[in-house]
Amino acid sequence: MTLVRAKVLLVLSLLSVALVSLFAVQLLLYHLAPGYAGPLGIFRFVWLWWLVDALGYVIAIVTLVLSGVLLGKFVERRVPADMDALRASMVSTAAAVVGGVVLVFGVVVHLLGEELTIGLGTFAFLMAVVPTTVVWLVSPYMINAFYGCRHDPELQKVVNEVARTAGMKPPKAMRSSMTVPNAFAYSSPIAGRYVAVTDGLLRVLKGESELRAVIGHELGHHKHRDNAVMMIFGILPTVVYYMGRLLLYAGLFAGRYADGGRRREGSSGIVIAAVGALLMVFSILIQLGVLALSRLREFYADAHGAKVTSPFAMIGALKSISGFYERFGKARVENNAFKTLLIYAFAEPFVGLEELLSTHPPVWKRIAFLESLLGREIRA
Repeated sequence: MTLVRAKVLLVLSLLSVALVSLFAVQLLLYHLAPGYAGPLGIFRFVWLWWLVDALGYVIAIVTLVLSGVLLGKFVERRVPADMDALRASMVSTAAAVVGGVVLVFGVVVHLLGEELTIGLGTFAFLMAVVPTTVVWLVSPYMINAFYGCRHDPELQKVVNEVARTAGMKPPKAMRSSMTVPNAFAYSSPIAGRYVAVTDGLLRVLKGESELRAVIGHELGHHKHRDNAVMMIFGILPTVVYYMGRLLLYAGLFAGRYADGGRRREGSSGIVIAAVGALLMVFSILIQLGVLALSRLREFYADAHGAKVTSPFAMIGALKSISGFYERFGKARVENNAFKTLLIYAFAEPFVGLEELLSTHPPVWKRIAFLESLLGREIRA
């Protein structure tokens, strides 16, 4: 089976290379011989749209590699010193993300004009918001089915007690049939709020205090409205990416136009394509800012778990969960479709970009932050 899978992947890889090469040839012919339609002429716009996808991947990879080189060391050293430092970091990171988006729109308005920018931005906004909103509304039903979650009355009692300590209304307690240890909080306006823990988590945690700390962490996500906050911030780089993708397409393949029966070249196509590529670069940088905000929100949820129990209980829970993945590997978390929701997602610096691209901080940072809270009042 492994050999067959390898052969299939090889064939698919060769087909991908062939398609990209075909797109490149078609693009070259389109610019060097504009009167030549070629055998794929009727599908030209579809083929070229896919080529823009390929260029987008190249831009993303180059941007990420350069970001890892320039920012990796800085990110590795950053641990919030206390709650005040954490709050300041969350505010400044959120401001940087919003400021980056405002800067992008300002540049586009300056280069392309207000009318084109508004139209392009509206279309990109709808492309980003509509699918995201639909998924958000139905996600609890998807998660319950995907993870095999079912209501657990005994777990509900623990959730009720922890929620009472936190001074909030308890969400519905769910137990997942997953064998790996994890926990997650999820919600939507039509489905309500949930906290789920896996069968694997209940096996690895040492005592009820660690379970209460994990539930406190998940309640913190609900209390801080992290699902909604991160969904909104996650839309921003997507809007910028779609704007860049549309401009790159328009610039590359609409640079030549008909005018009075004559076909002539202009520099506007090059400018539009360059702006599109620049927006795609900015979208990656803004996405890195969103991921940084997500990591900070995990610290904030950890503080809430420590507040309703103790920093020692939260540290013990993280060590128990992390110990499992250190023994059995990280693939089960890395390949998880909803790993953003999980209390644990592998973020140890396995490669230079590992933490930079993660939604969660490394466990050692989370423990170091929790240790800074010992003997202090926790406001989370």
